Amino acid sequence: MKNIVFATFLIFFVSVAYQTTAQISEKPLTGNWTKGPSERFFGDVWVEYFINDSGSDFLASRVLFEPKARSNWHKHAGKQIIFVIGGEGYFKEKGKPLILLKKGDLVEILPGVIHSHGSLNSQFIQGVMMNGVSNKESTLWLNPVLEKELYEK
Repeated sequence: MKNIVFATFLIFFVSVAYQTTAQISEKPLTGNWTKGPSERFFGDVWVEYFINDSGSDFLASRVLFEPKARSNWHKHAGKQIIFVIGGEGYFKEKGKPLILLKKGDLVEILPGVIHSHGSLNSQFIQGVMMNGVSNKESTLWLNPVLEKELYEK
């Protein structure tokens, strides 16, 4: 049953994400976007939550990274899935090579994996789904990612 519910959320989420971001604009003009806090992100990052329900232990959101914006190193208590909606960005697991991302790409991040994601030279919009949000420390935010760390293996 959980797999059916998860699959339904995934289909709904991807549908909404595609319908509402057919074209990337310079700023998020529609929806309920909030600016990502500077203690978690480098550069301008905007987040729009569709579902943020600790009772159901599930979160679904869109994240827009302005050019060269990125998350700090961080890890999650649950699994995170990133679905690329538009633009080009990256995913970087600490100690591993950078992975370039483009529209349609999907990244599955297992619990406890230290990572970062963001944009390089253009806007990047990702959809995010994750469980484990009922945990008090569902995301542990770490130090900022230095530019040189992006390209280290």
